[in-house]
Amino acid sequence: MEAIRVWLEPDYDHGRFGAWMLDWPGAFVWGPTREGALARVRSAVYRFNEWLADHDESTPEPPLGMQIVEEVAASRRPDGYEVNATFAADDRPITEDDIETTIRRLGCAREDLLVVGEEVRRAGATASVEADGRDLDGVLRHVAGAETWFVSRLDPDARYTGPREPLESYLAESRDFLVEGLRRLPTGQHVAPRTDTKDETWTPAKVLRRALYHSLDHLEELDRRLAQAEGRVDRLTLRQNAEIDPVALRALLVASGMTGRAHDSDELMARVVSGSTETVSAWDGERLIGFARILSDDATNALISTVAVAPRWQDRGLGRRLMLALMEGRESLKLMLDAREGTEAFYERLGFVPTPSARVRPRGGGTR
Repeated sequence: MEAIRVWLEPDYDHGRFGAWMLDWPGAFVWGPTREGALARVRSAVYRFNEWLADHDESTPEPPLGMQIVEEVAASRRPDGYEVNATFAADDRPITEDDIETTIRRLGCAREDLLVVGEEVRRAGATASVEADGRDLDGVLRHVAGAETWFVSRLDPDARYTGPREPLESYLAESRDFLVEGLRRLPTGQHVAPRTDTKDETWTPAKVLRRALYHSLDHLEELDRRLAQAEGRVDRLTLRQNAEIDPVALRALLVASGMTGRAHDSDELMARVVSGSTETVSAWDGERLIGFARILSDDATNALISTVAVAPRWQDRGLGRRLMLALMEGRESLKLMLDAREGTEAFYERLGFVPTPSARVRPRGGGTR
């Protein structure tokens, strides 16, 4: 596999573009535009692999080639109800290993969810910071209810009859119901897709990927909530003009989505650091997790470049902290940057506006 294969789902969740990486079932990311979603694909796969590694499961590193869009299938909204896409790749036989791997990963996600949930409760961060308005218990009940719902997508006669109170029992019994339902799925043979009462098509492969993603999505939601309550990003160490290992910097850039840096030499990486007017790096202990730099005459103009955040720290406020550190004391300068598609809103919140006069010659470009 020379590139990360992507299955795109336009109009996902009220107009977003969803990107599924079906070679890593459960790995998903969205963006406001097609290119914005594709720009986040590599970070999403790296984050998924890091999560697997945290649970003693190793997977191959993502290929360094660009993303390849395998298929585009849009969500639909008949009567306002979102009907999610079923891809051609979902219509395949599954194996017993597919089922058991998904069950094992669902178990890891559930353990993480309960641990993070208790930390959220201790931190007093049970109120929602998400648009849906669910508090902590609401999120957990939603996860439990969804797991019983996934079982009935292929088995309309399946009915959850277990307890819904107390919450701990609901979570445990609904998980058992899901596991039993997944283990009833036929393996090694093609199963005709089933259309549910909302006109959504389901296959065993689709149930597996969506069930795992749903758990991971709400784990991520609670972890963002906890990070905000704990001020986790504010406790990280920022260093100005620090010495940085070229190998660590290149790995950070590639993991954050800058695939063009994958084959840059150690010498070039060192020059990225030494040739900057100022660098700001973020550290989790002695691990490099964020980087940004500025090139400036410190009189009228400055260019901010190479803003990178490690996948597991994205959407936590670290990018903003790096940017503010570079911008501090430079209020009189005209600041410029070359932003990847999908990051426009982030930079607009920091005061950057698009301009029709900007021109960029890409790396390796020539004259004509």
